[in-house]
Amino acid sequence: MAKHLIVTQDSDGTSDEVCSWFYRYGVSFKRLNLDSYKIIDRNNDLYLDYFNFDNIDISIPGEKKVNDENFTEKFTSIWYRRPSANLENMVIDETESGLSKFLLHKIRSNQKSELKELYSYIFNSIQGSVILGNRLENRVNKLEILSIASKLGICIPRTKVISTKSQILEFQKEVNNSLITKSIFEPIAAMDDDLRQRHISYTNELTDSILDKIPNYFSPSLIQEKIEKDFEIRTFIMGENYYSMAIFSQNNEKTAVDFRRYDFKKPSRNIPFTLPEELTIKIKELLKIIGFNTGSIDIIKGKNGKYYFLEINSVGQFGMVSKPCNYNIEYHIYKYLTRDEEKTS
Repeated sequence: MAKHLIVTQDSDGTSDEVCSWFYRYGVSFKRLNLDSYKIIDRNNDLYLDYFNFDNIDISIPGEKKVNDENFTEKFTSIWYRRPSANLENMVIDETESGLSKFLLHKIRSNQKSELKELYSYIFNSIQGSVILGNRLENRVNKLEILSIASKLGICIPRTKVISTKSQILEFQKEVNNSLITKSIFEPIAAMDDDLRQRHISYTNELTDSILDKIPNYFSPSLIQEKIEKDFEIRTFIMGENYYSMAIFSQNNEKTAVDFRRYDFKKPSRNIPFTLPEELTIKIKELLKIIGFNTGSIDIIKGKNGKYYFLEINSVGQFGMVSKPCNYNIEYHIYKYLTRDEEKTS
């Protein structure tokens, strides 16, 4: 049995880069892709360490086998890179005769729910000496995290969830500053039907022209005061290791409110950065409360000298930090996962 397990998705490029280090040093591992439901060509050497749930044999109580891998045994390490199965990518045959589309949809929906229950049962029983990431949760409640951060003494932008235009105008007077709006849940990312245009929801400033178009009543929305910033900070956390990057997005009108509005003709300047020790201590306490040992955190360094916590992404996008800052995070993840193996070798 492989000593190391990587739970991810086939489309995750950063997992590919970490896997390359296992290949390079000849360390045995298995990669479980939760967005792949087709039988993999096992005659292709490139995919010998990849598998999915196309062959399951579980005895209760007893062994849990997936593609002849015994999940009852203990792994040396487990990296839950992307532990949520994207069940929407399942190839489902909805052409069965004699059933209405409504009934077929209900059956398929139930089938997805059963797979989620199966994943939960298997993952909750997997044991590892070293674990990076979380078994089943790859996101957190943004509002709850802001509340916890504030209670720990971490600065956050003044924040409200409101549903009327009059509340926006009242909040604007209260903060005596501009406001921004962002998603409460995850940002939207979708393609047009012809797959030519991609649409993404960004953080947006509530300018006068936008306020004029807002109806008097709308769905509850997350509104925050706009922080005048010196720069933004993206920090990737892996155990006790913090890798931070300062992003000078405020120098470009296109990226000033949301650095994800990348300007490829005039990219933002990115440099390595070290968080203040006092802030790092509070963030460690936050991670302890929510049970995370990895993730990416977004912070703003305000012109007033304060550091404002914005949010945490438990999946932890680290490629954009690793390469510009020459951190080589992918290699350090490999070393983190194989550290116990090195101690006994």
